[in-house]
Amino acid sequence: MLFFASSILFAAVVTARPSRLISRQEPVEIGGFKIAAANKIIPVVVGGPQDTFVPNTVAAAVGDIIQFQFSNGNHTVTQSAADSPCSPLQATVATAIHSGHIPFVDGQTTVGTFNMPVTSADTMFLYCATGPHCQEGQVMVVNPTDNQQIVDYAKGAQSTTSSVDGTTVSGGTVASIPLAEAAFVPAAAKEAAPPAAEAPADPAASSASSSTATDTAASTDTAAATNTTTTAADTAAATDAAATTTTAAGGVITTTVAAGATITLPLAADASLPGTTTVVVTVSADATASA
Repeated sequence: MLFFASSILFAAVVTARPSRLISRQEPVEIGGFKIAAANKIIPVVVGGPQDTFVPNTVAAAVGDIIQFQFSNGNHTVTQSAADSPCSPLQATVATAIHSGHIPFVDGQTTVGTFNMPVTSADTMFLYCATGPHCQEGQVMVVNPTDNQQIVDYAKGAQSTTSSVDGTTVSGGTVASIPLAEAAFVPAAAKEAAPPAAEAPADPAASSASSSTATDTAASTDTAAATNTTTTAADTAAATDAAATTTTAAGGVITTTVAAGATITLPLAADASLPGTTTVVVTVSADATASA
């Protein structure tokens, strides 16, 4: 009986001892940081077809790593104070978050990343310091206390007039991953812009051109009329100078004229045209006539 009781007590003690068959996983190294298996890697896409953070709010535990993946464009991840959006916290806290500018261009096969380990559960406010991106709403909040914080932070960013860049890379590690492993599909490559349309004609220039053409035509017509008049006068003078008339006995007139000239001849008293004393004769341009 004593032996039986002792056996039951021994079995209870053995059952109560913790098992030594505990499965343990080695830490995972991401971008130079080692995290425990229980921690998470949280991807956030920066930029793309629109200048945004996707998602723009993240709940992260201490030890998690937020992996910012930079899509189309040129962007930063820069920390600010809650009441000073678009201005770097590095101005007062040297260790505040700033990734530097990380671009993504068409045809790129790798994706630039900024791996930021979460070292505190406090709320963190981040923005992009490139151009007007912060004013356009490229902001995010890590560990917000409520849904209103991102709304208020975005409204505050929109009320600013410009963004201030960070100074040095801090609070994370810049690295890269293959494009195939990224959490986004790059935006389609931009097509070349079509050639610009020709500017419409200037009405004033057209009017001036029309006036010039009219003046030119008028001048041409005037010159032509003048030349025609001159030519007619010259022809008449040449006709008078070229005609040589000789009156022979019996009323027969022999005349030699230049080709193409026009002359007037007197008629004999017994002419067949009563009342007519002269006749006009035009000599063809290719022959000489005698009358």
